[in-house]
Amino acid sequence: MKTIHEEKWLFIGSDRRMGICNKLFEELGVPSAHYDSNEYSDELGKLIVSFQPGHIVFPILEMKGHIPPELLSTETKLYVGVASEQWIATYESRGFPVEHYLHEERFIWENAILTAEGFLREFYQDANHCIKGRHFFVAGFGKVGKMTAKMIHSLGGEVTVVARSEAQLSEAVSLGYKIQSFQEDLANEHSILVNTIPAKWLYLHHNSALRVYDLASAPGCLKPDSFAEYYTIHLGLPGKHFPDDAAKVLAEALLRMK
Repeated sequence: MKTIHEEKWLFIGSDRRMGICNKLFEELGVPSAHYDSNEYSDELGKLIVSFQPGHIVFPILEMKGHIPPELLSTETKLYVGVASEQWIATYESRGFPVEHYLHEERFIWENAILTAEGFLREFYQDANHCIKGRHFFVAGFGKVGKMTAKMIHSLGGEVTVVARSEAQLSEAVSLGYKIQSFQEDLANEHSILVNTIPAKWLYLHHNSALRVYDLASAPGCLKPDSFAEYYTIHLGLPGKHFPDDAAKVLAEALLRMK
């Protein structure tokens, strides 16, 4: 096998961010390549053998299939997005270092800002209304919830934070938001709910007028048999609306992690 060039990067995935990351690295003078697919193939295997990357960035969502470990140098560093422990074990059991770029702290915050801005764009396009004077529930007060609440509030919207954690509810109060527990009924509220919690916690009755924008990952927030006429799910907003900015955020995170 050829000697590995530790600075060579290979980006895998059809998400636009991967192709843009490849170009950003090339502009920095870093040897880089992009494979525009979310699944393993013989073509990808040949590319790895010929290019010999020292860093491989996998798709945002779990790649279909695996790169055969025998094609990789033991020095190859792997970067994954969303992937199961079983999928990752194929590499970790062989001693390959695996980094989770979606867990990098600065990336999470910067991506949360882009997600919040992406929600605003979705809301404007869908509702044809301004934010000012409208009431929004924000479910969950993690990083995306905090950024979303902040942007809505800054535009004159009224924000009620819905969360289980007393620490999060207390923080929300300190920032000037109203708060509500999960036990209180949302069914009759003529408001907008922005969900950032990746769990099935919400049941909507058939007479519910609540409009729900779900920004969380699968499985979504609706419980079985919920009324879903006014429910929409919006995943990957940074890559959808701001691919250049989102790719820059990802590229900078990868360079910090290498």
